Amino acid sequence: MKVLLIIFQFPLALIRLIFIVFMSAYVVTVGWFWLKIFGFSKRLQKWVMQTWGKSILFFCGIRIERNDLPAMENFILMPNHRSYIDIFIVAALTPAAMVSKSEIKNWPLGKLGVKVTNSILVDRSELKSLIKTMKKIKESVNNGIPVVLFPEGGTYIGPLTKPFKNGSFQIAADARIPVIPMAINYSNVEDAWVGDEKFLSHFFRQMGKPFTRVFVKYGLPVIGANYKQIQNETKEQIDSMLSEINSSTYK
Repeated sequence: MKVLLIIFQFPLALIRLIFIVFMSAYVVTVGWFWLKIFGFSKRLQKWVMQTWGKSILFFCGIRIERNDLPAMENFILMPNHRSYIDIFIVAALTPAAMVSKSEIKNWPLGKLGVKVTNSILVDRSELKSLIKTMKKIKESVNNGIPVVLFPEGGTYIGPLTKPFKNGSFQIAADARIPVIPMAINYSNVEDAWVGDEKFLSHFFRQMGKPFTRVFVKYGLPVIGANYKQIQNETKEQIDSMLSEINSSTYK
């Protein structure tokens, strides 16, 4: 029965995948011309991220229930991480500069995408790269472009969060940058993309559904000089918000 369902949903998932590829190429190409003519700007970065994220959420039938983001301009957004869908959600709702693995520059249109979105690439195995990342995060926030970091360092099925990495909180503490916690969860637990499952396998299995329900909650800003205190407070808020979402979703 499950195999038949996947076969039935395959055409819609394929059309959505083609659309994602098309939109990615479109916004990066338009962004490149914009960059060449007018140079980089906050307006360019916001347009690329929001156009890309919102169009994909709409076309893929991703329906979001959420509260409002706290009214702040300069901050680091820290969401828990369930799936690649999280990227589209963050781009659409909070068009921040994303801190990503350095391998992205080897993807098709990867280098160009990094330039027009102000993305920050980091190689966790190199100390120099980590120091450079800290500097770029501070510069981005100071220029009015928020930064998003996934503190778990990878996807996790939940129900709450796994231990957070220390580095991102050290950056926030050193630069006195407020951290806004963000909780993301899905009504269907199988929408989480975790473990060794290949992207295409998961996409064709889950993205052929007419709709995907997602719950998003923003917490209160956390700021301080002690990175451990910021880390603990952020984790507590996200876990609390996930618990609220779970209790209302699965009751």
